[in-house]
Amino acid sequence: MDGAAPTVPRIKPDSFGLRVPGGRLEVAEIRLGGSPRGVVVVGCEAGGMDRDAADVMNRLAEHGYASIAADLSARGSSDGELVTGVGSLLSTLADQGWSHEQVGVIGYGFGGRVAFLAATAFELGASVSVSPRARDSVRTGLAAAAPRTPWLGLFGECGDGALDPTPTELRAAWAAHTAIVTYPVGDFYRDSADPAVHAAAFDSWQRTVEWLNLRVAPRPTPLALAWRENGTSRAG
Repeated sequence: MDGAAPTVPRIKPDSFGLRVPGGRLEVAEIRLGGSPRGVVVVGCEAGGMDRDAADVMNRLAEHGYASIAADLSARGSSDGELVTGVGSLLSTLADQGWSHEQVGVIGYGFGGRVAFLAATAFELGASVSVSPRARDSVRTGLAAAAPRTPWLGLFGECGDGALDPTPTELRAAWAAHTAIVTYPVGDFYRDSADPAVHAAAFDSWQRTVEWLNLRVAPRPTPLALAWRENGTSRAG
């Protein structure tokens, strides 16, 4: 033994084109064998499919989540167009046997806005917006109505991720259905040697995973399904 840290296996996502209204959407996907804990839709930053998607999807796989990722920034900027894009991804997952309560959404940057819109448009297991751009869209949306999906907003105090109104005001408005966390750095989710950024990156990922684990309904294992079927047969 040379004391070197063990290499963590990485999964190369599959890719395919999905027909959506107005064109074609490039999608990355990691399916897991056995009984995945759930599935997560990953909304990438604009241009972030090649840079970030595989890393986020592999980190989710470590916690038992299958995933599907897309960059919806080219689909248009209106809320309606973005929600339609999310709906197409959810339909793909439904075809694979996933129900809405078994689905989580995570969005980064532009994708953070997408994750928030998904939370307002659909009843899913959980949604997380990480440093969402277009913060006015998030602010206005929260002022109008509570999300239909439990939503976690993670913001940096610096740069475009800053949130107005304050997190305190938002917590008071939707304490039962949302959570807001603000970090004292800008791109807090991109780890670095800076101690403040490293701490924020670790904390934000832990909060993201815990939010999913507590709210995304686990997919029943084959044994659980067989037990349920036997119980139904006995009751009949």
